[in-house]
Amino acid sequence: MDYRESLNYIHKTPKFARVLGNDMLKKLLFHLGDPQKNLKFIHIAGTNGKGSYAVMMAEILKNSGYKVGLYTSPYIERFNERIQINGEQISDEALAEAVTLVKQVIETNNAPVSEFALDTAIAFYYFNKYNCDIVVLETGLGGRIDATNVIDTSVLSVIMSIGYDHTQYLGSTIEEITYEKCGIIKPNGNVICYPDLDFKALSTVKSVCSENNASLTIADKPIIFEGNSFSYNRKIYELKMCGEFQKYNAATVLCSIEKLVELGYNIPSGAVIKGLKNAFNPARFERLNCGLYLDGAHNSSAAKQLCKSIATLQKNVHMCIAMMSDKDIKGCIKEFAHLNPTVTVTEINMPRCASADDLRTEFNKYGIDVKIIKDPVTAAKTMLTESGKDDFCIACGSLYLVGLLRKELKG
Repeated sequence: MDYRESLNYIHKTPKFARVLGNDMLKKLLFHLGDPQKNLKFIHIAGTNGKGSYAVMMAEILKNSGYKVGLYTSPYIERFNERIQINGEQISDEALAEAVTLVKQVIETNNAPVSEFALDTAIAFYYFNKYNCDIVVLETGLGGRIDATNVIDTSVLSVIMSIGYDHTQYLGSTIEEITYEKCGIIKPNGNVICYPDLDFKALSTVKSVCSENNASLTIADKPIIFEGNSFSYNRKIYELKMCGEFQKYNAATVLCSIEKLVELGYNIPSGAVIKGLKNAFNPARFERLNCGLYLDGAHNSSAAKQLCKSIATLQKNVHMCIAMMSDKDIKGCIKEFAHLNPTVTVTEINMPRCASADDLRTEFNKYGIDVKIIKDPVTAAKTMLTESGKDDFCIACGSLYLVGLLRKELKG
């Protein structure tokens, strides 16, 4: 298969497994030679912050001289973003080669898997083929039965911020959701925890660690400065990524680095400083040259953190929003409404997208008038044109929306 055919094969694979659990993925990996058994992992679960943690950690380890695999989801513009080694996306040719091989193994051994499990197998094969020293591995959904959790051990299991998302799969309470995320914790393992977890979530993390005789380290809260700088353990760091929430993500990374050093990894302080300053995760409070900010916040906890960062700017706020119908629309709009923004709602051409009329109805409950422009690019451009010179303009509510706008407007 060529690159285009490979992408078609990936995206036509069912999103959910025919058989619940990872037995089919384990079968597939066995016939691939169990590449995951030759790799070391930093495994990350949580509702928000996983991707930003992952790119920061990968950049620091790369600057420390390690060959680092990075597996994240979803992608913003191209599928290749999800599988990287030392900051280089998998090439079109390498992806086509890997997909062709994995497809053959699936068909020969009758091992059909879900789309995400397929992606995971491709990534493990690629990282092992190129002899990665360590892989920074982001879960897709939950943790306990997530495809990435086929790994037997991890150097670190990292629990990031926990909130309400994917409740139809993970449970309706914070305790239930956290328990699913904590499924990545291994017996006698090392666990690093985000510094500002809800009390119920933290209690669940502690309980699961106790059951597994795992060592738990909770990151300290960062001291927040203006701009992109912050202090952690009496040292000042600078981030490339914007937003107060990124400083909490970075604090979790720094706590993890301390544990890795304890475990014998050579990570110079200069590599940490450089890594945090260079690490970048697109569409997370990202500013385009046209002045539009992008953020994929699509659950209430992410929306709350985003609004907290926006509020510190003390500017008039303009929002361009689209959301998927299976997300917490009411919870997100409740948070967005605190900013009293000027709102333009739009739609993405996909079945899961919520209607612009439904979003407008929800905003109207808070006395906020809404303009509907159904084409996303036109909606964003109109918002920019009609905003004041010093106003703040942001597109948010869906990674699909911000990915589309980034592709069209970043130049």
